[in-house]
Amino acid sequence: MLKTTAVKTTLFWRLWAYSLPHKARFLVAFMLLAVSVAAEMTIPWLAKIIVDDVIVPQHFEWQYLGWLIAAVMGSYVIAAIFSYWQAITFRHSALLVINDIRRNLFSHILNYPIRVFDKQPAGVLVSYITNDTESMREMFVSTIPTIIQGGLRISAIFIAIAMLDWRLMLLSLVLIPTLLFTMHLYRKISMPVFNGVREQISYINGRLNESLQGMALIQAFRQQAAFRNKFEQENQRWFAFRSKSIGIDSLMLIPLTRLVSTLTAAGIVAWFATGSLTTVIDVGTLYAFLNYIERFFDPFRQLSMELRKLQIATVSSKRIFELFDDKSESQSPLTTNVAIPQQCDIEFRNVNLSYEEGQPVLKDVSFVAKGGKFTAIVGHTGSGKSSIINVLMRFYQHQQGQVLVGGQPLVSIPESQLRKMVGLVSQDPTIFSGSVLDNIELSHTILNEDRAINAAKQVRADDFIQRLKGGYHHRPSIGGGSLSVGERQLLALARALSHNPQVFLLDEATANIDSETEEAVKIALDNIQDGRTVIIVAHRLSTVQNADQILVMNHGEIVQSGTHDALITQDGDYRDLYLAQQEQQQNEQLTTTFGLTSATLSSTL
Repeated sequence: MLKTTAVKTTLFWRLWAYSLPHKARFLVAFMLLAVSVAAEMTIPWLAKIIVDDVIVPQHFEWQYLGWLIAAVMGSYVIAAIFSYWQAITFRHSALLVINDIRRNLFSHILNYPIRVFDKQPAGVLVSYITNDTESMREMFVSTIPTIIQGGLRISAIFIAIAMLDWRLMLLSLVLIPTLLFTMHLYRKISMPVFNGVREQISYINGRLNESLQGMALIQAFRQQAAFRNKFEQENQRWFAFRSKSIGIDSLMLIPLTRLVSTLTAAGIVAWFATGSLTTVIDVGTLYAFLNYIERFFDPFRQLSMELRKLQIATVSSKRIFELFDDKSESQSPLTTNVAIPQQCDIEFRNVNLSYEEGQPVLKDVSFVAKGGKFTAIVGHTGSGKSSIINVLMRFYQHQQGQVLVGGQPLVSIPESQLRKMVGLVSQDPTIFSGSVLDNIELSHTILNEDRAINAAKQVRADDFIQRLKGGYHHRPSIGGGSLSVGERQLLALARALSHNPQVFLLDEATANIDSETEEAVKIALDNIQDGRTVIIVAHRLSTVQNADQILVMNHGEIVQSGTHDALITQDGDYRDLYLAQQEQQQNEQLTTTFGLTSATLSSTL
């Protein structure tokens, strides 16, 4: 219980910290609300005066009555105007707070290392940034103003009741613990249910994201029914949690509050009825009491309706701040750049890496990639080739050994400097929303079309870009679906070259492209080398035959190294890979030739 209270208190103060930059706006909203509540609480008192001083004694002094009616109407108008402006001010301030939280959360997620995204479904993170922050917005916009307004109204009502009859005011105080206990009981019962609702929404978002991204494969393998069943299971769990929350709300919110208010009103009438046996009771005073008591319960009714939002917002705030508290950002605290020569050697010394404990993917790996030279890493699938890129880019932290870049330990290089000096091209290049120019100039804050065109020409991408509608201002479809795999790969190469890095890293950049595009990539490699250090992970050996050094990997270890000419003369994995690919290429050529011959004979016949 104490731990839960401490967590809620911490959440409150953290939310308060986000509100401080906008405290002036909130203060203005609070003052406007105070005026609105004061005007609203004046109305029953004025009604009491009209009933007791004018209507009951039949003293119709029209000028006096006119002033009273004008005061009532004026109070209504003042309450409405100030209530409107406080709502506008408060809600705008709340939007600013949520805007700050959402912006900071997205910036925080952008700095996460790649390993976090490997374990955390994208849909769950999307749910944090959208659904959970939206729940917090509802709390700021609706729940918090209701609480503040309710507090002011209750204070004003107790003052008014005390002025009418202090004994009844003391009696009314008994109601507050009863109502607060009801609200506490509701929170205690509903919190686990709302936790389940929010978590299940995250799971549903993750399932949707996974299904939509893999829709082509789902349809190709006719797995619509299987994925529909998986989604239905998640949806049914959400339905069960939501049904429980509806049951709790229906029982503990409005009905209980109405029951207490009805019993209280009956008690007040009985109080006055008993008092009227000995003394004369003013009708206006009775009306004012009942009116104030009815208004007394309004904040509790409203707050009861807002409790569900408060519960959801509390859960959402907890989830969001847990994300903020995850200190696994990839950003290093280093800020001072280290001296690294333009043509820098890259050296691995007895490097070991495991993604999962007890399952090493790199085992005692040691090599030197000479500065300004072309180093290739080849091997069977799962041999650990791409893991070297992951270590060098610091996507994953190696557990043992040392990595040196230009003689400097990799861990001593600030992240910003490392990212600036390295250009990465992956196997599945990402095309972002925007124009071709935007994608090529991704690493620059100011776009330069001449620089983009020059980079595209060097990697042989200019030809196909010029054929696109709008050329460099063409906007590909989402994810670059309107471009071929080879065209996306050439764009990725142009993007890396526009970055003007010291080191080029290509991770299986030729794995999914045709022979013609592969030739273009080979020419591009010759162009981009130009004194730069190039490390390419490749499956196709034809791409790396001109490499200055070829490292052959098997089961996380380097088993061979040398040039292409030297390695094909040695028995080992490289020669086996080379012969297997040569045989595959010959079979493909024979198949193509046979197909063309058959087509020619068919047309002749």
